[in-house]
Amino acid sequence: MFGKKLTRRDFLRGSAMVAVGAAAASCAQPTPLIVEKEVPVEKVVKETVVVSKEVAVEKVVTATPVVMKYGESPQLAGKVQQGQLPPVDERLPETPLVIEVWEEIGQYGGTWHRLSTSAGDAMLITSRLSYENLVRFTPDGGGMIPNICTSWEISPDGKQFTFKLRKGMKWSDGEPYTATDLVYPCEVVWKDKEQTPNFSSTWSPGGTPMVVEAVDDYTARLTFGAPYGLCMVKLASADGSWMAQAPEHYMKQFQVKYTDKAKLEAAAKAAGFEFWYQYYSDRNNYQVNLDKPVIYPWKPTVLPPKIPVVYERNPYYWKVDPEGNQLPYIDRIEFVIVESAAVINLRAASGEVDMQFRHITFDNYPIFQDNKEKGDYRVLLWKQGLASDACLALNQTNKDEVLRAIVQDKRFRYALSLGMNRDEIIQAVYLGMAEPSQISPLPTSAHYWEEYAKWKIEYDPDQANALLDEMGLKDKDADGYRLRPDGKRLTIIFEYAPVFGAWSAIGELLGAQWKKIGVDLQTKEESRDLMYERKLANEHDMGVWTGSAEFNPLIDPRWFLPFSTESHHFVQYAQWWGTQGKEGIEPTGDVLKTLELYDEIKVTVDEEKQKALFRQILELNKENLWLLGVATSPPQVVIVKNNFRNVPEELVVDWHLLSPANSRVEQYFIKQS
Repeated sequence: MFGKKLTRRDFLRGSAMVAVGAAAASCAQPTPLIVEKEVPVEKVVKETVVVSKEVAVEKVVTATPVVMKYGESPQLAGKVQQGQLPPVDERLPETPLVIEVWEEIGQYGGTWHRLSTSAGDAMLITSRLSYENLVRFTPDGGGMIPNICTSWEISPDGKQFTFKLRKGMKWSDGEPYTATDLVYPCEVVWKDKEQTPNFSSTWSPGGTPMVVEAVDDYTARLTFGAPYGLCMVKLASADGSWMAQAPEHYMKQFQVKYTDKAKLEAAAKAAGFEFWYQYYSDRNNYQVNLDKPVIYPWKPTVLPPKIPVVYERNPYYWKVDPEGNQLPYIDRIEFVIVESAAVINLRAASGEVDMQFRHITFDNYPIFQDNKEKGDYRVLLWKQGLASDACLALNQTNKDEVLRAIVQDKRFRYALSLGMNRDEIIQAVYLGMAEPSQISPLPTSAHYWEEYAKWKIEYDPDQANALLDEMGLKDKDADGYRLRPDGKRLTIIFEYAPVFGAWSAIGELLGAQWKKIGVDLQTKEESRDLMYERKLANEHDMGVWTGSAEFNPLIDPRWFLPFSTESHHFVQYAQWWGTQGKEGIEPTGDVLKTLELYDEIKVTVDEEKQKALFRQILELNKENLWLLGVATSPPQVVIVKNNFRNVPEELVVDWHLLSPANSRVEQYFIKQS
């Protein structure tokens, strides 16, 4: 289907699955969309008037035209005329959020076609196709703007944060969104010990859980036991999305504070769960419960295992364009689930997506360029807000005690870094569009430290070999690989899920490079679910993932300390920290020091002091080199159909910017000829 252009070796690794993917596509054509006929506002209505108990007559009444302040889609206007929805002016808040457009005022209608690798991947409306936090970062991550709130105030001591909400804002079922919707998840769900054994450390600066209160219907206040210098950046990041996800009026029917526990336990068992709080989680999951109200531009209407997965516009969405037209412009989103990221890249190159960068990998950039005219799309390159798409994480708590002792010796990590020919990888994988680097805050970040970014990135196999010899790893087998103290070959299993980076190619190159220093690197591809399962069970030797928020590493310092179980090299330490010592392995020494410094940062409101404290964390990382970087991140390839408009030419992409939602997806539109 692609002709002779689709021939690159890495690209065609997914070709064996194309037939299956094509079959899935043929069985999952876009669902027909029925749009009601638009009706003029001025109309004749027949009204029945009761004159007496026995007699009824009809009189003709001419309705007075109603001038609406806001515009809406023809699809919703038809439902208003049929009495299925209130008028748009009644559905919007008193002060809807005005969203600027990138190119022009859009046109209503159409379906946005996307591809995904799994059911969960197709259900990312909360974190990729929507960005409905109290506050948001600006599209480039450089500033902060109101979103659900209209304004905020911070107390001088940094302990209280007060937010004004949008009066008249509504959930997708038409119920008001009020301050109680912010109080409920924290004060009821998070503080129910049975439901949430461990209150989030993110929201407990100084060790005291935050308190959320409703000052009035449209004013909410967050109070902390200590100054919280990171509160606003956390609220604007992915960590703040919880604010939008628990409609109190709906969810309280599944919570023991409001409903009899015996009744809930019976309902849980009837639904196949053992405990009431498991049933609660199920009902709180929009990915399985279509009845749960949302505040996103689109709401799910068809769920997996059905294909395509479908989202349709939310008639109560609370944002408008500069001319007062209710957003979103696009009627619906459809996801077709395919076998792998390789298949997504193949089908994207043939023009089968309208706009997507998820699972679009940079190593396929030449293929996309070669096929863009045939596929009727354009190729954008967005900047990454992350340090690298390949963070190489050696498990510091390996169950294999002999390998753990080797890995925990910083000389071993130094040797692996010096034995890495980064220039070779950059040319082969990144087409020369990256620079050798450790995993460091970006040069645009206030926390950038060049000395660490450039630490031991030179290719020096002689020095690497000398360090390994110094460790006592001098004996080798017949193939030239070093032997461990127990006589076994020094082998590291490099596990990866083929989802975001060219990790297979990197693993192959590293295997050849590290053989020169006597280290046997074996690559192992597995599903993302299995990779996570093994990581959480402490079964992995070495993993890989992308960076996260290195435009401001204070938001998500996963690669600099045991911040979360996403810290692949520190998983067991992170479990210990996140559960206050109930699970995992207690860190010691410099690893523990990074956690103590970050706790100090959280209760510091002075930005210069925050920077000084984080520099100490970077100094510990430089000395220990717990994590290995290959190169800076290449640009993110974005595939966009030529008639799919209001997509910015330039943007910063990052998980904590909830990309592409930071590009204002609600103002995307499909241009009709």
